[in-house]
Order: sequence, then structure tokens, then C-alpha cells
Amino acid sequence: MHISNSMLLMTALTAGSAVARLHGHDRRHAHPRDIVDVDIKVEQPPATTPVPDAAEKRGLGAEVVATIDGQLVSWINEWSGQQSSESSSSEAAEVETTATPTSTATPTTAAASSSEDEAISSVSATPVASSTSSSSSSSSNWADYPSDGKYTTTGFGSSTASKRVGSLDWDYIGNVGSPWGSNMIQVEESSASGYKHVLRFENDNSKAWTVVMWNSYGPSGGLNGFWSPNKALSFTVEPGHSTFVAIDDNSQGGWGAAEGEGLPTNYVGEYASTWGEFDMSNSQNDDFSGWDVSCIIAELANMDIAGMQICNHEGEKCSSITSGAGSVVNAYTSADQGKPDKAVSQSAGPVRLVVNLGWSS
Repeated sequence: MHISNSMLLMTALTAGSAVARLHGHDRRHAHPRDIVDVDIKVEQPPATTPVPDAAEKRGLGAEVVATIDGQLVSWINEWSGQQSSESSSSEAAEVETTATPTSTATPTTAAASSSEDEAISSVSATPVASSTSSSSSSSSNWADYPSDGKYTTTGFGSSTASKRVGSLDWDYIGNVGSPWGSNMIQVEESSASGYKHVLRFENDNSKAWTVVMWNSYGPSGGLNGFWSPNKALSFTVEPGHSTFVAIDDNSQGGWGAAEGEGLPTNYVGEYASTWGEFDMSNSQNDDFSGWDVSCIIAELANMDIAGMQICNHEGEKCSSITSGAGSVVNAYTSADQGKPDKAVSQSAGPVRLVVNLGWSS
């Protein structure tokens, strides 16, 4: 893959390939894909170099050109890291939504929110459950499933209709929630088993960890959900505690996690900690799900690579990276960009994942 303006394209390729990676179950059709090389270099500015303003440092208005799997593609960078109320309103008006009732996942029609600022604040300010619960109750039934096969959607916002915005793997926008980000919520351990896709974040370390979650596509509709200040959900996991998160159908996104308060960002504004990535019951891929750990952004920016492990609740189908990327299992480093075969996949059905923050083997 040949790239010009590689600093800006890093965002689209790493996040875009995350969507493609999580669709690894497509390989069951015996149509192997060629693995392409990616030449990406991102350098942090020296301490003595003046920092440009937000528009300049993100290359606002610059043309980004790349050859991806033999196809020449280009676009104008329009992401400045700021949300405009005008663009947010017009984007929201274009989003086709379906409201999900609280008893089943069967949607009914509803209107989308017209204000992305209100959307973000309402998601962040109205958690469904407390952020932490004790991780000591190993006998918990959080990983059970409803006996009647019907999953609750209590607490989720309306489900947005999926759409394709191009022909590439990552040109697919699934459910981002209306308001944006309301497709993922914190839940109590006692109610977690009623949801279809549940993540249990565990902190067995001596210090608190911060987790910020996002949809791959941001509030304005661009492939920038993982740029600060975007966040669908944010919480702190105290030492010796766990936090439970439920995710709605057809959602694609991820999270960053770091010790202490807040997440680091790289020179162009992306969250630059170790990532977890997910794809839940993807409607364009027979409702398959997938997950992986990635340190691509942190590594390219020469920033700290923290450990993380994601496994199903039975301790199988694991993806992990240890501190400094000393050990990598079914996960992504900067050398793996564009490869479709690293992520873990699961056939249609409920998902129960355990995320170990600060993982060390």
C-alpha cells in the first residue's frame, strides 16, 4: 500500500482495518485476501517545535490519497477535532433510525436526535448503573443467557439504520445509537445476563484505570469516533473491581484504557492508549461478532503500550498484548496493519467477554 499524507491517513487505515479485521469470519468462504504492506510513519514534534493550531495540525482541507488493495482512493480531510452545531444538526437529520423497545430487539420507527452536543452529554451524564461492582463474586451469573432467548434493550437509545458509504471493508456504518453513543451502556452485574452483548472490565492492578469507549464512526458521521473529545461512554475501574458494559446489536467500535485519569492522545488527536475493538452481531456478516486488542496508534506515536487481554467468559478465544508488546496473541501491532486474520470471531449469538486491564501473562 502506498500512502501520501500518511499522518492523516493513519486514522482511516487503522480504524478502517479494525472494521475489516473484525469481519475475519468471512474467511470461511475460502476467498483468501492478499496481505498488503503499509508504509506509515508518524513522528511527534520535537519539544522545541512550535505546535500548530488545531486545523493545521490535523491537515484540515488537505487531500488524502492512498492505493488500497489496488484501488486508488482519495478524500479531503474535514475533521478538525471540533464538532459544529450546524454539521451535527444536518447529519442527525440524515440518519435513519429505529427505536428499540425494552423487552425485545425488534425495532420500530422513531426520529433521530438533531443535536450531537446534546447526544454526547446525555449519554455521558445518564449512566444506567454504577460504574463499579465487586469482582470478588466469581459465582455471579452475569454470563448466563435468558432462557427464552429474548434479550433486553433497557437503557439503550434508538437503533440507527446501517448504511454503506463506499465499497471498502470499513465503508460500513452500523448502529451508532441515537443519541450517538447510546448503543453502549453501563449495567449492574445483577442485570447483565439479560443483555445480548456484555463486557466485564476487570482491574486486578494497584491503581485505578480509565476506559473511554466509542463508535468507529463519530457523531458527525465520519470515521473519527476515536478522536478526542468523542466518547460514547467513559468510566473508571477501581483496583479489585469490575465494570459491566452492554452493547446493542450491529455496533462497531472500541475503547482505550490507561492507568490514571484520562487517555493520552497522539499529535493529531487520536486516543493513543492500547485499544480494544469490537463488532457485535454485524448485520452485513450474518450477525457474526469479533474482537481484538490493538496497540497500533500507541506504537506509531512512540507512546506507552499497556497490557490488555480480551477473552470470552470461558477463558477462550483470547486476544492479548502485554506491556510494551512483549507478547502478542491474536492482536495488532503497527506491523500488522491491513491484515484481516488477527482478530477473534464468533458466530451469531450472545457475546460474553472479560477484559483484563493492565494484562501481564
